[in-house]
Amino acid sequence: MFWRNRVVKYTISFTTVFILIFFLYVSIADTYDQKTSIDEVIQELQESAQRDDTISEQSNELLIEKLETFLIDYDHSIRVNHRSQLIFIGIICSLIIVLFGVYFSKRISAPLNHVIQSTRKIIDGHYNIKLPMKSNDEIGQLAMAFNRMSRQLGNQMETLLQEKDILFSIIGSMKDGVLTINLDGEIIISNPQADAFIDDFHFEAGSPNQKQLPEELNELFDSVIEKGTAQTFQVNIQGRDWDIVITPLHRNNIVQGAVTIVRDVTESTQLDQLRETFIANVSHELRTPISLMRGYSEAIIDGVAETIDEQVELAQIIHSESERMGRLVNELLDLTRLKSGHLDLNIQSHSVRDFIEKVLRKFAQRLDENKLSFKLHIDHDVDQLMFDYDRLEQVLTNLIDNAIKHTLENGEILLEISKIGDQICFELSDTGEGIPLEDLPFVFERFYMADKSRASNQAVKKGTGLGLSIVKQIIEGHHGTISVQSKLGEGTTFKFLLPTESIS
Repeated sequence: MFWRNRVVKYTISFTTVFILIFFLYVSIADTYDQKTSIDEVIQELQESAQRDDTISEQSNELLIEKLETFLIDYDHSIRVNHRSQLIFIGIICSLIIVLFGVYFSKRISAPLNHVIQSTRKIIDGHYNIKLPMKSNDEIGQLAMAFNRMSRQLGNQMETLLQEKDILFSIIGSMKDGVLTINLDGEIIISNPQADAFIDDFHFEAGSPNQKQLPEELNELFDSVIEKGTAQTFQVNIQGRDWDIVITPLHRNNIVQGAVTIVRDVTESTQLDQLRETFIANVSHELRTPISLMRGYSEAIIDGVAETIDEQVELAQIIHSESERMGRLVNELLDLTRLKSGHLDLNIQSHSVRDFIEKVLRKFAQRLDENKLSFKLHIDHDVDQLMFDYDRLEQVLTNLIDNAIKHTLENGEILLEISKIGDQICFELSDTGEGIPLEDLPFVFERFYMADKSRASNQAVKKGTGLGLSIVKQIIEGHHGTISVQSKLGEGTTFKFLLPTESIS
């Protein structure tokens, strides 16, 4: 690992080369200078010996003095040469060091700059970055570690994004509203249902900050955070009832915020009220005929009715009340079968005109008694239709019966039957009392009855709130649709569409 370090490797290599060059150059220069100087002295001595074969003592002294002078000069020249050589070598080494520094800087800084640029790309969210590995030294190891890190980061971010998408998909698809709130009361995560709830809450409270909890809801949130336990609250916003469940959000046993579930319970609250009303109405409807039947039967048993005519009259009353009880029980059974999908329809082809005329014959006497006019209009292209005869008769009987009950004397009822595309449209209109606007959305609900104090006669007050619900179930069983339009004091129009093709 020590030799793989690039700085150490280049330093040792450069120092070794420099020392070798330096010593080689100095040794060659010294050897050459020494050899040259010695050869000159030897040559001079030989020339002197040839000129004078007999060397005198004086000549020896001169020769020694000359040799001494030569050695001094030689030593001085050697020093000067060494100084010049050192200066030259220093200049050469400086140039080599500069070139080496530039080269070394490029070799080190280029990969580092690449790493820096790649790191910035990762910060921007690009994780598919791969650095080239050109060596096995520390730069290569850095590139390999960087590539591994970017790959793992990419995998982790992809996993986090997938989990986030799944989380938001789950939250977004929930029917209930979901809110995640931090300790400052700011909404961090919410789904569309919760956003709609918060918008209504802000609208009613008149607060402008849509990202902050409304004041009333914030007080509930503070109460939960203070107690550290989940709590349930009920509020009414814009005429709708909401259940709010706030649960503290813990992390490492420390409360970090809260998760809030908001649920629209308006419909269930209304259904509960309808059920209670229905139970009271059914109890009353059953108690009345039972009381009458018991009273009149006791009168017959005790001999209060002495004549045959009186006994027959009491028996007719008992029979009428028993039929009323039977109708109530049958309606309940029909509704149960329709809701459970266990109603079998006998679908056959029938003449629409013959069918309607038969139904109207049942109401001829009541129309005359209530002084009402009934108009029928059937388009010429309406002939045969596939439907269950008995069930559709039940539908029209219920709708016409309601129209008669709610239309005052000299009023008018109109039934129009036309073909619209591949459907037959039945439209029944009356000039009666109409349905209040607040009751209109609920007329097809089970057990629902409009305010019976507005009824014009006692017959209206004997309903159970099941008729229109049964009508809707029968129409939907024929793959049709039904709707209602009404204006209070002007009249009501019921319209249902049935397909012309065979119903499977």
